[in-house]
Amino acid sequence: MLIVTIRQSKAKRSPIPMDSGYPNVQQKEEQPMPRNDEFQSLVGALLYIAVNTRPDIAISASILGRKVSRPTEADWTEAKRTLRNLQSTVDWSLRLGSSGPLEAYVDADWAGDKTDRKSNTGFVFCLGGPISWAARKQPCVTLSSTEAEYEALSEANRELMWLMKLLKDVGEPILAPVVVHEDNQSCIAMLKSAGGNNRTKHIDTRYNFVKEFVGR
Repeated sequence: MLIVTIRQSKAKRSPIPMDSGYPNVQQKEEQPMPRNDEFQSLVGALLYIAVNTRPDIAISASILGRKVSRPTEADWTEAKRTLRNLQSTVDWSLRLGSSGPLEAYVDADWAGDKTDRKSNTGFVFCLGGPISWAARKQPCVTLSSTEAEYEALSEANRELMWLMKLLKDVGEPILAPVVVHEDNQSCIAMLKSAGGNNRTKHIDTRYNFVKEFVGR
């Protein structure tokens, strides 16, 4: 990691952590890197930063982490872009300690990975500032944007269960209902429906459990 940092210390800064077109690029014809140890080292460092202090690069680190076994020059360029973005925002910090209830924001991109058409889940929980977040690929292929959002919402609620138990253990129980912000109207309608239909009956029970939390 030290070698990578020295090489990039005077590089042009980047206002974005990843080119929006990069995940859609077909890289079958791209030249593979002669060595992947530097790429693996850099991505490992980016993942560590994303998990601990920088939710804004979480999805970039997640996407790059899928390339560590056989990275190409395009992957290396994008990893360095994320590093250059960190250089340009090195003075950014999480703002903690302000007042505010526990709340969450959840989203998904349907079929975001063009190689296997799996979607990406993203969520962040705030309690006077961000306290927990994640951006990762979903384990199965979803058949609609509604299903992708539904799966993301289920994963976020599993995180919520853990957070509420943690806060109770440290003497800060959450007594009021937790607001989870979700922007897919079809997904919200699924939560309110008592049963399923032909388009949703295939959804596994591990995702349908989220219905139990609505209205609590």
